[in-house]
Amino acid sequence: MSINYNAVYQDLIKQLGESAVSNDPVRRFAWSTDASYFRIVPEIVVHADNLTQVKHTLAVARAYKVPVTFRAAGTSLSGQAIGEGILLMLGHDGFRTIEVSADSQKITLGAAVIGADANAVLRPLDKKIGPDPATLASAMVGGIVSNNASGMCCGTAQNSYQTIASAKLLFADGTELNTGCDKSKAAFAKSHGELLDSLTALAKLTRSNDVLTQRIRKKYSIKNTTGYSINSLVDFEEPFELINHLIVGAEGTLAFVEEVTYHTVDEAKFKASAMAVFFNMVDAASAIPPIIGHSVAAAELLDWASIQAVTGKKSMPDWLSTLPEGAAILLIESRANDAQTLESYTQDVIAKLAHLKTERPITFSSDASVYSKYWAMRSGLFPIIGGERPKGSSVIIEDVAFNVEHLAEAAADLTQLFHKHGYPEGVIYGHALAGNFHFIITPTFASQTDIDRFQGFMQDVAEMVIHKYDGSMKAEHGTGRAVAPFVEMEWGADAYTLMKRIKHIFDPQGLLNPGVILNDDSTVHVKNIKPCPVVDDFIDKCIECGFCEKTCPTSALNFSPRQRIATLREIERLEQSGDKAAAAEMRAAAKYDVVDTCAACQLCTIACPVDNSMGQLVRKLRTPYISTTEQKVLDFQAKHFGAVNQVISSGFDMLGVIHKITGDGITHALMKTGRLISKEVPYWNPDFPKGGKLPTPSPAKVGQETVVYFPACGGRTFGPTPKDPDNRTLPEVVVTLLERAGYNVITPEKTRDLCCGQMWESKGDFKNADAKRQELIDAVSKMTHGGKLPVVVDALSCTYRTLSGNPKVQIIDLVEFMHDNLLTKLNISKKVNVALHLGCSARKMKLEPKMQAIADACSAQVLKPAGIDCCGYAGEKGLYKPEINASALRNIKKLIPVEIKEGYYANRMCEVGLTQHSGISYRHLAYLLEECSR
Repeated sequence: MSINYNAVYQDLIKQLGESAVSNDPVRRFAWSTDASYFRIVPEIVVHADNLTQVKHTLAVARAYKVPVTFRAAGTSLSGQAIGEGILLMLGHDGFRTIEVSADSQKITLGAAVIGADANAVLRPLDKKIGPDPATLASAMVGGIVSNNASGMCCGTAQNSYQTIASAKLLFADGTELNTGCDKSKAAFAKSHGELLDSLTALAKLTRSNDVLTQRIRKKYSIKNTTGYSINSLVDFEEPFELINHLIVGAEGTLAFVEEVTYHTVDEAKFKASAMAVFFNMVDAASAIPPIIGHSVAAAELLDWASIQAVTGKKSMPDWLSTLPEGAAILLIESRANDAQTLESYTQDVIAKLAHLKTERPITFSSDASVYSKYWAMRSGLFPIIGGERPKGSSVIIEDVAFNVEHLAEAAADLTQLFHKHGYPEGVIYGHALAGNFHFIITPTFASQTDIDRFQGFMQDVAEMVIHKYDGSMKAEHGTGRAVAPFVEMEWGADAYTLMKRIKHIFDPQGLLNPGVILNDDSTVHVKNIKPCPVVDDFIDKCIECGFCEKTCPTSALNFSPRQRIATLREIERLEQSGDKAAAAEMRAAAKYDVVDTCAACQLCTIACPVDNSMGQLVRKLRTPYISTTEQKVLDFQAKHFGAVNQVISSGFDMLGVIHKITGDGITHALMKTGRLISKEVPYWNPDFPKGGKLPTPSPAKVGQETVVYFPACGGRTFGPTPKDPDNRTLPEVVVTLLERAGYNVITPEKTRDLCCGQMWESKGDFKNADAKRQELIDAVSKMTHGGKLPVVVDALSCTYRTLSGNPKVQIIDLVEFMHDNLLTKLNISKKVNVALHLGCSARKMKLEPKMQAIADACSAQVLKPAGIDCCGYAGEKGLYKPEINASALRNIKKLIPVEIKEGYYANRMCEVGLTQHSGISYRHLAYLLEECSR
């Protein structure tokens, strides 16, 4: 029976509202990708921020028999976060509960809490959650528990299965259950006694089968996430404990996970790492069994291909190039709660490996600056291979597990398969303590021959892992579509029958994430493969991992970089296939989401494992949209910028007068009418500032140091807002502050003419942007007496762009100058309770510690609103696309306590947006330092 998706859409709209539901073709396509090599376009996308919305969605799904796929962060590698029908994504504000028990032994987490954020709350208590996947900084708890994700240290002892205490669940029939609440369990037992009886009977049947029980215990003696967690059937008898543990690793196929309570684990205070370099993989692998025990927290194995991949790359050790061919590395870490125990652990490891020859002596370092470089080599593998893969190829990371005594032989077999099937670039590395190998290949899927080759490779891998070594086809990445065809092959008919029974008990209609974990299609792993057409250097590097989504200021508005790139790839695929009409239609439909609303803040670059820059890509994409008339306007602005800057500044003064006389309504109407004439007229904002002023420095004093001060466009164009307690403009305050610290201040003769070029680059006009930057560099260079004087710029983003031109002059941001040169020269009296924004430019320039130090020196308490990574004002874009700023700062007001009345940053445009949405005055840190040093 075909499904009437229009009726489904209309029902969902009635239940949830238009903002939570989308059937837009571009957006459906953009959300059809996760971190795997699959793509499945849903018919409808729902963003749910509360359980009621999920319940309504499931009710509609039941009524129309529509499949539903639950999705958290979408960092899954096996295709379990995408699906047909309804894609239900965790929203951007809900399911974010974090509660730590009084004794810190438990932590309760909403499904949308990012793993690293949970650990940040636990860190002061010397605790953490057990699971430690490599995606911890991006993955959400709902996904972590649903995949039973682990990592380098948690192994099989501290994963979600071992550390889960209870969970809040919503079943396919709309029933809620809190396995940690007696009242909820009693109600569930009354309404779903048959389900509980079925589970209890299934567990009893399993335990009565000695052969199957032993098989299960053996399979879970190593890492294993292939299929359902049927170890729960032999580990537990109590039905709610069975539910608790079957949900772990179920990949959203049994229930919706609303909330999880974990038992916390200890976070060691002392750490030390060693790089053990062996002459071959056999010796490296043979080093694992002797060191298993309390002395070692992690041991990562890198094969020769892995070493070659990172040799010569940024931050990698120089001596890698001197290693003999065939070498292998074992990266070992020991952890303890005191230095003496740590020392005993490291000496124990060295003694246990003394019988093996190593290429260099094994020495441990407890210096974080040293051992962090070791781990940078390990973590650098994936981004290096992913970023440097051939254009048009995909990057696939698989993970398999073996008993540790088989590691060396299995690595040799896997390497042989790389070459047999034409993947010579394949590398092997992984969590050796747990017998867990990851391997990376970069296949091309341009033809059926390519797909057939990959299918043959995976079949051979399965034969080797399962039949030769009785290992796990999935150790920690979850089954997904990637390994669904091999579940029965790995487990056998009896265990597979158990799994099918489990699915039916929980989801008899088969609505929840169908086809994932259990699938009768033996070729599902080579269907719906995501194409990867060659498009552009920025786009081609992307591996669609989703790490960018946490920090992107437009994720909640529409798209993240991952979705923008997925859309651009599809447009190019349509072009290359000859369907130019469809490509043109999609390009036009996607312009707002892909091009117009990107903040180009480049926070995605900081989070991106392959250092991709969506900001630069979008600026490049904007260039073709510049019309002849618009280019003439941009040229005029560049040529006569001094006059333009003065007119804008005066215009905001005039606007303030008009508003004072006429009020919000008429001012808003005037601005709206103006926008009909020109898109350069901004949207009305009652917190618009007055016009700015240029400073008048005092005459130079003999014997004092001199600095060149360049007031950037924002501070000299926009003065104080109605909420600001100080009527002075930023340039006036900066001159006062510098002179108070004993500096002579000089400013460029034609300051208003000068600009770093950011406003042109943001529109895609690189020619004028670069010309203006060079004009600025030339002007200030002449004032520095051959580079002897520093040039101080008062806006982080302007400093950043000016420095990108590699000027032969010392250009320094005002924040850095205040920290390095002013703090020690001023007498500071502290204020109390201020807010501090650490925005995108601060992060790109790595100035957060210095901003924090300035704020701490001036205030007894400094609040940094959680999750506010970028204000979304995006230079002047906040004037014309205020929805970006509104979305990025939608939560800031409720994050700031009433006792805090002022906030600080270091970029005037950002501060205007922060002021509007926070309800308090945001100004440059210079105001705070100036006030506290009077």
